[in-house]
Amino acid sequence: MEGVSPDEKEMKKFFPPTAIGYPWSKWATEQTLRKARDMGLPLCIYRLPNTNLSLRTGFTNRTDYLTALMVSSMQEGMFPIGATAAPFTPADTISEMLVEASFLENRKHWFYHLVDATVVTRHELERWSADMGVSYRGVQYQEFLNAVKERGRASPIHRFVPLMQHWRRYWFDSEERTEPLPISNKHIFEDLPNFKWPSGRDVFQASFMYSCEARFFMPNSKSIGMVADDMVALAKKNAGLDTLPHGLPGGDAFFTQPIRSLTDSAREDVKLSFFGQFALSRSVHQLLKNALFLQAMEQQHPDILRQSISQPLVIVGPDVLGNAFLQLLMAQDPSNRVPRFCEVNFPYGEDGSFRPKRLPNNAPWEQDPRMAAARRLLESSPMLGNEYTSILPRSGDMPDDDTAIFEHSLRAHTFCMGYGAPSYGEWLKASDGTEIKKGYAMHKRFLQHLQWQRAGDRWVLKMPAHMLALDALFETYPDARVIFLHRDPKVALGPVCKIVSSVREKLMDDADVTVTSHQQAELMAEMVNTAAAFRRDHPALKGRFVDVTHDALLRDPVGTLKKVYRQCGLSMSRRASHSMWEFINQHRDKRDQLFRQHEPLDQFGLDEDDLDEAFQPYYSETRQIQTQRRFSRLMPTCGGGNTIARRTSSQSGRWRRLSLPQSLSVMATRRSESYTVSIRRSESQRQDSK
Repeated sequence: MEGVSPDEKEMKKFFPPTAIGYPWSKWATEQTLRKARDMGLPLCIYRLPNTNLSLRTGFTNRTDYLTALMVSSMQEGMFPIGATAAPFTPADTISEMLVEASFLENRKHWFYHLVDATVVTRHELERWSADMGVSYRGVQYQEFLNAVKERGRASPIHRFVPLMQHWRRYWFDSEERTEPLPISNKHIFEDLPNFKWPSGRDVFQASFMYSCEARFFMPNSKSIGMVADDMVALAKKNAGLDTLPHGLPGGDAFFTQPIRSLTDSAREDVKLSFFGQFALSRSVHQLLKNALFLQAMEQQHPDILRQSISQPLVIVGPDVLGNAFLQLLMAQDPSNRVPRFCEVNFPYGEDGSFRPKRLPNNAPWEQDPRMAAARRLLESSPMLGNEYTSILPRSGDMPDDDTAIFEHSLRAHTFCMGYGAPSYGEWLKASDGTEIKKGYAMHKRFLQHLQWQRAGDRWVLKMPAHMLALDALFETYPDARVIFLHRDPKVALGPVCKIVSSVREKLMDDADVTVTSHQQAELMAEMVNTAAAFRRDHPALKGRFVDVTHDALLRDPVGTLKKVYRQCGLSMSRRASHSMWEFINQHRDKRDQLFRQHEPLDQFGLDEDDLDEAFQPYYSETRQIQTQRRFSRLMPTCGGGNTIARRTSSQSGRWRRLSLPQSLSVMATRRSESYTVSIRRSESQRQDSK
């Protein structure tokens, strides 16, 4: 009961004063305050729990016993039953209650228990962990203790074993509690009726994610599985389904083969942090569950696969931030259907329970039940905190790159970008990119589900990696139009290096900025050069491409899009034009940030002369396009052939063309219609060329 003093005899039984003095100091303070109040001093007493975490930031006290228990449990892949009865009461929620209560003028009570008495059960912890792809099971205390003793001092909880043994019969050996703790906390809610305790799931996830980023957990913990067959089995178990999508080449091997290549590479080629292992495991787990949900819905609704994906508009180009702005702008047109973050990551909800209502494209997203899962995913994303990605809108209904769709084929370069995985990347590129091209069957299938849920006049998609497989793109979508946003790859490369490097710092223990940047330079060269070769070798498809310059989009965004619409045989409505201008005016500062970012390449260990040679095929092709279509200053800041535009102080900010040496040696080997470019060169070679 709130306001009742504890029985001294009971306290002596549980807390012998000569052995445990801490609770007695609290008791003595409380008795003193009671006496003071009886004498007329206005005061309130708040009893607080032993808490070690915050909900808003996820901050978790590393030295606390409960943190050591969580870290060790993840390390062993098990937790002792009984420990889950500890209340998840975040300190910031308590603080907010204290502040709000301090302003009460007519309070009903003066004594409060600020503790969430709700019990987090064994099954809840197992389910929450399983939803994230973490294998985390409740066991009897002795089994957990044996694992800790076997690991010895390498276990964070090892030093707390004497404490655990002392309280064993109260904390662990009693029957698992499922009912709320016998603690009354109604006083605070009678005085503050608008307050409530956050969900245990949100508190658990916030603390877990903070602990991941703070590197509390050890790599190769038993709670993270990195074996392909086990990952598929876990996804099937948690989804409650057993059948992956039919009709894909290889059956289940369509999924297990790339997972095996990816996990083997991530395990053997690089050193992933625990966060990296968890992020990869969680991603693959949800992708597999989504695939299972797709198949189940197809069996119930065969008409899904009869959806026609006609005349999609596909945005490509080296400037990922410019591409994002272009898609955001086009999303303001209610005729355009763009993939949204919540639906590409959770097409049928996190657990497969979402059932669509065949909504129109302009239906609001706020009430979509997938938004909650999307919010949790965004809050735990390793992309958070990056100076570039923070420029873009971050919400569950934001237009999203269809990379997230392509990842459902488990054949995506984004896995290489985040997790390194070089041998997986080589597997993707082998045999003229055959594996990447296989992914388009799953890409189309996924779009059919989204279109069945919410229709639009046409899809507006974007993914830079489409440049690697334009033949497969047109084979899958014969009437597609490709909007190519041109910008000098050297300018576009800097932000990419910055973004990928910041992500790898969280996901890898051996991340190296120079290695990362060279890999991104090689990938960008391969993408733009492969696209250039495809366009050169397929003149019959010239009408399928619409070329847009970065400068034109910056100078006159809506006017430029009207020209794009006309080239695609479309007309822009007044409503669409008005919505686009309204969006631009609301986000003018962000637009300026997107287009005016500049990163000196030498900070990444990249040489501009080498990059000029690496991007030479793309530069040559864009000069041809510029000539044929009479673009004015198509590439205003790019190197063309053997020249590079440089700003010099002697010309008061004017641009002049500087000749570069003809004999720069950068190994570029053409593989079918794609290029693999090596940008590394020793200093001695550089001196020889000079």
